[in-house]
Parts: sequence; C-alpha cells; structure tokens
Amino acid sequence: MKVLKRKLQAEWPAWTAIAFVALLPFNRSEIPLMVFVIAMPFLWRSAVYGERTRRVFYMLLPLFACFWLPMALSSLDSYDPLKSWSTTLVDIRLLMAATAMGVLLHPRRLRGKVLMWSALILLFWAIDGFIQLIIGHDIFGIPIEGSRLNALFFKKYQFYGPIMAMLSPLLLEYARRRWNAWAWAAAFAVVMGAVMIAGMRSGWVAMAMVIVVYAVLLLRRENRELRRISMTVPAILVIVIAMTYAVSPVFQKRVETTLSLVAGTTEATLDKASSNRLPIFRHALEMYRDHPVNGVGVRAFPVAYMDYAEPDDPHVAFHLETIGEARGARHAHNVVLELMADMGSFGLLGMLAGLFFALRLWRDMTPDQRQEAFPFVLALVLLLFPVNTHFAIYGKFISSLVWVLVGLWASAADPRSAEDEAVPVDAKTDPVSETAAAPGSTPTSR
Repeated sequence: MKVLKRKLQAEWPAWTAIAFVALLPFNRSEIPLMVFVIAMPFLWRSAVYGERTRRVFYMLLPLFACFWLPMALSSLDSYDPLKSWSTTLVDIRLLMAATAMGVLLHPRRLRGKVLMWSALILLFWAIDGFIQLIIGHDIFGIPIEGSRLNALFFKKYQFYGPIMAMLSPLLLEYARRRWNAWAWAAAFAVVMGAVMIAGMRSGWVAMAMVIVVYAVLLLRRENRELRRISMTVPAILVIVIAMTYAVSPVFQKRVETTLSLVAGTTEATLDKASSNRLPIFRHALEMYRDHPVNGVGVRAFPVAYMDYAEPDDPHVAFHLETIGEARGARHAHNVVLELMADMGSFGLLGMLAGLFFALRLWRDMTPDQRQEAFPFVLALVLLLFPVNTHFAIYGKFISSLVWVLVGLWASAADPRSAEDEAVPVDAKTDPVSETAAAPGSTPTSR
C-alpha cells in the first residue's frame, strides 16, 4: 500500500493529464484542468518548484497575452458584455493550468506516460468508431447520431472525427517510437480510417496534413524501415474501408452523399458541401467591416449574427424549426474569421504576435526538447491551422485543449533565467540533446 501511495504521489500529474484526454468525449475535462489551476499557487511558493514555475510562467506569458488581451479589448463594447467579460476573466485559468503542467510534467517519464495512455485512448476511440459503424452502436451501447459516427462523443457527435485527426500525432508518434513498423502502419491506417468514416471534412483536412508531415519525415535516412512499411498503409486502409463499406449501410450513404457533392462547383453545391457555412463566413466578414478595431466581442458572435442574418437565413430557420426560437450561428467556423469578427484587428495582431512568440519558443528549444514536444506541437498546429473549418477557438472545449497542449509543450522546454540569456542555447552542454535528432528523425526504438 505504501508503494502504491508513493507511486500515486509521484505520478498524479500524469494521470490528471491523461484524465483530461479521457474525459474529452463527455465534456468533463474541466475537472482535471482545474486540478492544475489549483496547484499553480502552491507551485509558485514551493521551495522545490518555485524557480521553474516562475521561468515557465514568464515564458508562456507573452504567448498568453496575445490570446487574452484581444479578448479584454473586445469586451469593452461587446454585443454581449456579460458573456464576453465572463469568458475573458475565466480564461485566466488557462495560463495557470498550462504553467502548472509545464512544471509538474517536466520529468520525461511522466510526459512519456501521458503520451502512452493518450495514444491508447485514441486507438480505442478509433476501434470503437468502427464497431459503432458496423453494428449500429459502440461497445458501450451508444447509438450512431443520425448519419454521423460519434463513438463516445455522444454529447457532441461532430467532435469525433476532427478531434481524432487533430490528436492523432500523439498516437502516431508513440507508435513510431515504441512499436514495431507493422504496428505503426496498422495504427496509422486505423486512425485514418476512423477519421474518414466519421464524415467530418475538417477531420479529413487535418488528416491530410498529418499524411504530408509524415511523408516528409519518412524521407529521413533514419526512418527508412518505416518508409518501406508505410507503403502498406494505403493498402491496409483500402481493405479496412472496403470491409466497412460492405457491411455498413450508414457508411454507404455517407460515401454516396460525399460523391454527389463533387458533381458541380456552383455556390449552392459549395454551400451544401460546407454545411451552409457560406452565410456564416459572409456575415463574419461584414462584422469585421463594421467593427474593424475590436470586433463584436469575444463569444458575442451569436447575438451579433441576428443583426446580420437575412430573413431566410438557414441557421435561423433551423433553430426556429428545432427549438422554436430565433437563433443564429454560434461562431464563425474558422479561426481567422472568428478572430476578425469577435476581436477585429486586435485579434489579427494577437494571432500574428502569438505566432512570433511560438516560433521563438520552438527556436529556443534544444533538438532533444523539440523531439519531446513534437507530437503536442503538431497537434496544436492541426487545431489552429487556418485553412480549415473550426469549432469555436475561444469556446471552453477547444481553448482548454489548446492550452493543455501548450502546457505539454512547455513541459519539454527548459526556459532560461536572466543570467542564462547571455549564453547561447547551442553553447550549453547537454549530453542528451547533443546527440538527439530533429523532430521525427530518431529511429524507432524496438
């Protein structure tokens, strides 16, 4: 019992981060997130962790300011002041949580545990999705939501495919590092198949980016064994998809619907293909045109939308039909348009400045640290990649996920103190990082 207690005391930060990932389908990830928030003041005052806590905090502060200051400025004359100000004030917790994660998950073994269990959770979600598609319900009896796979994401079915794709680097990197080449190829095919059959095009775009990234990484000489076996991924995927198509009428319908959308390229077909998002995009641009400085207010998009929607707006009509109340779109469905509409030019400047600080943080890391952070950074890029449709970036679900990934990224970094700034990073002696390769280039361990 004492051994178990000591083990729990040493590993609770890793299990808390794992719980965050495991609870994503149930929309309950706020619980483990708040554990890290509560830990932050204690870490700041700790004799053991205090120095690193302050270093990580000041490292993340400029990045967080780019995220948070446009929120505060947009709240000054928001269409929905209560929603904007409450979101702005509550989101301070994200900096605290990311800092605490950057401190508590700094030991490599804890970060490795988070990566391992996150990979297994993602693999389970993928397999569970196939089970649901084939027999009509998942392993826990959760039925398919209409024509969309949802697996455990029964509260928000539309999150299943995109979240699987955007977090897939956690599975693929763990498999690349720890499993044999055949297992890596099988994991790649299964997760890619699950994203495809989920039927969400934003997930398809994210998965295409993953394929491009790994195609580049596999060109490295150290990955030649994976490069050979990766040629089997398309074959495995075709077999998986063909078998699913043969046994699942739901998947057959999804394929037929998708194929019908490429029959023409008129505005009507584009609107259908984008799930009637063209009016949303157009009204987001109109909001920016009318409020170019600080937008309509963070998370005030639904209220402002009603001032811009036409009488026959499909989203207003949908809500009238389903809930009997006139409501519009909840967000802009694209990260750039969301920043422009909600926070105006301050939002765009914050995005550009945030990109600068993120690149600087990546540049300051050693090769070994970059490799450790690589799966979390790639997942972050997939979440925020601008040429895609998005869930609400400033909504609780996605903003929490973004800053948990930032916290995991920070846990691999070793920020310098003021006296260290005079010493170039490359001049520091680090027996591990001196022999480490760039992200994705280390041979698979077997």
